[in-house]
Amino acid sequence: MTFKVLIIEDNHSFIDSLKVMLRDLPLDFAQAFRYNDAIALLDKTGVFYNRQTAEKPEDLAANEAEAVLEAVKKPKEKAQAMAKLYNEGGVFLVIVEQNTESSMKGTDFVAHAVKRYPGLAESDFVILTHRMDAIPPRAHGFPVLEKPLRAAQIRQILSVKIKQAQDMVDLQERAANERVTVTAKAAPAAKPARKGLRDLLKINRSGDAIEGNEEPEKKVARKPRQVAKAAPAKKKPRATSKK
Repeated sequence: MTFKVLIIEDNHSFIDSLKVMLRDLPLDFAQAFRYNDAIALLDKTGVFYNRQTAEKPEDLAANEAEAVLEAVKKPKEKAQAMAKLYNEGGVFLVIVEQNTESSMKGTDFVAHAVKRYPGLAESDFVILTHRMDAIPPRAHGFPVLEKPLRAAQIRQILSVKIKQAQDMVDLQERAANERVTVTAKAAPAAKPARKGLRDLLKINRSGDAIEGNEEPEKKVARKPRQVAKAAPAKKKPRATSKK
């Protein structure tokens, strides 16, 4: 499975160089030269993570995994749908240049995007900058990389994110397979519908009607037996008296 990365950068040459650095990773790249273009693309494709609250991503993944497993354990509750952890084809990481536009900085875009898309957290962004002191000094949930960019740095960050996303995909598929197996085992055999009194009366009446319409069975006439005539008795000769 490939994961979509959105690059927000107005330098075409840098975008090509970044793609070369990450070319052997399972990534699908999308690019935007302005923040408005990036918002339009996110509205169209959506985001990868299906998070419901703005918490830490690891906590969200754990909570959503528990919801999936609970749905597997209770297959009889049809009203409870299995939680979907990810949206295939959605953006799972955004690489944004800090100084792409003068009116808005990269950190401002991150704050805006996190509010607009509940599925995105600060850890789903990577900020690029020519000067580290250009980033406001506060605790951020996203990594900040200084240009010129080193391939080892960006590859390590992307490899960790890909591993997390792939684990989530595997968990979703495993939970779905377990749910199907448990449901198949728990499904009772269908019982024939019980017939009510009216149905029984209808059956009896229809049976009587069929019997009344049947023609009486014709008896086959038996042929009378021929009695053999007795053979005539032979006359015994009369005995003659002797004189």
